[in-house]
Amino acid sequence: MNHRLSITFLLLFSCYCSGLPNVRPSNILVFLPTPVKSHFGSFKPLLEALVTRGHNLTLVSPFALSPTADDGSPLLYTHVRVNHNKKVSGPNFLDRNSFTNWLPMYMLTLWLGPHITRGALENEVVKDFVLNDAGQYDLVVVENFFHEGFVSLGYKYGVPVVQLLSFAANARVSQWHGNPYDPSYIADFCVGYTAPMTFLQRVDNALAAVFNTWINRLVYVPQQQALVREYFRFAGHERMPDLETMLRNVSLTLINSHPMIGPAVPLVPSFVQVAGMHLKPAQTLPQDLKTILDTSEHGVVYFSLGSVIQSSKMPKETVSLLLSELAKIQQIVLWKWEDDQLPNLPKNVVVRKWFPQNDILAHPNCRLFITHGGIHSVIEAIYHGVPMLSIPVFGDQKHNSVEAESRGFALYVSYFDLTAELFGTKLQKLLHDPRFGEAVSKASSILRDDPIPVLEKAVFWVEYVIRHKGAPHLRTAANDLYWFQYYLLDVIAAISLLLAFVLYLNYKFFSYLLRKTCTAKSSPAKVTKRKHKKQ
Repeated sequence: MNHRLSITFLLLFSCYCSGLPNVRPSNILVFLPTPVKSHFGSFKPLLEALVTRGHNLTLVSPFALSPTADDGSPLLYTHVRVNHNKKVSGPNFLDRNSFTNWLPMYMLTLWLGPHITRGALENEVVKDFVLNDAGQYDLVVVENFFHEGFVSLGYKYGVPVVQLLSFAANARVSQWHGNPYDPSYIADFCVGYTAPMTFLQRVDNALAAVFNTWINRLVYVPQQQALVREYFRFAGHERMPDLETMLRNVSLTLINSHPMIGPAVPLVPSFVQVAGMHLKPAQTLPQDLKTILDTSEHGVVYFSLGSVIQSSKMPKETVSLLLSELAKIQQIVLWKWEDDQLPNLPKNVVVRKWFPQNDILAHPNCRLFITHGGIHSVIEAIYHGVPMLSIPVFGDQKHNSVEAESRGFALYVSYFDLTAELFGTKLQKLLHDPRFGEAVSKASSILRDDPIPVLEKAVFWVEYVIRHKGAPHLRTAANDLYWFQYYLLDVIAAISLLLAFVLYLNYKFFSYLLRKTCTAKSSPAKVTKRKHKKQ
């Protein structure tokens, strides 16, 4: 115990010497039970930074933090390890006929979101923690990866909630915080467009906004509310407010976005962009990889489809197509491949089950990144100034790829549109046209140009919520409006009725004048006729 207190004192002293404000050690619950490693990896540096700042962190997750900080001191925290031994058969994203590839994403999430949430809450460790944990906390941190129900923990412990978004904030999240999501120019990441949009694209984007708001409230939110009633049956849950109320009271939202990655959009004060907080300085490469990158005369192309999509699961025809075009370039290709062997491997292609991606992209001899367009891969490529050839498959990958192409530092070809000619043409263009390298170098300088390091910004705002015991003052008045008030439909209706009434009065008035005029003109004629009759 004395050892822990000594370390805490040293950490607090080091924080005092840094640019961040002084803060007392607080108890923070981080609830990340979903087994998505790439998402956890983007939040991990923030959690480790909070521990090094002296906070008592309780982490509910399948994944652990690093055992030591960058300076070698131990990271002391409580880990409630969530074991996911049971293999869950998810959708096959590489199958063209899978419903995930023909159903629009904004429709798919109406089912997928509650399915993901239930999968996380079904775990016995998670169930036991939610029902029986009696800890006292100052803050609850959750990821909202279609996990709206997780905000119930804020009510259980009577503390503020911070939500983490591994993607941009679309209408589904923004609607609870009064954050603008105008579909006329803000493209939803589910549809894969970039502004300015054509008329038909705006129609589709508006439809996505309708599904993510009105249909969401009718179909999706009741499912999340049912999950809350089923799994969050802790002592006192009977008095818990409805889910919509709890969502409106989230104090802070940390968003994995940036104007160089997604569209420039207006944000309410409680929405803070923190894209790149997972980035760390490049480490020394293993000697064999270092030799390849240092000695390759024409540079290196790095090829990885992320942690969810596995290259080794692609059809043989697709693999042969890709290899036939990769064999034509002069660069060495490092391909993340999950199997032990790859048939008919060209001499310039090196395959392994894992590569240190950040360190490879940081090497000055890395010429191109062939990627699936995942948000973290795009951030790392921009940060290190490496052009991209993107092969998006599902989710937000197409949107990320379209945005990158629109900025001039990437080209993309959708996985289901792959042909040798299309892939080969874009591959050659990226390797020989210097404009892509110039564009990504400029984007890199913009991404890096922050008044404070992005990780420090994220830590500051988390501690800000702790210091002030919530942040209701960051909420806009839009939070308290009904949807018809937000869109001024009641005002438009009132003005329309007033105009209709004024028009009606004008009609009646001029009708009356017209009748009087006609009557006045006809009266002398009638008098004359009467006189003639008397004579």
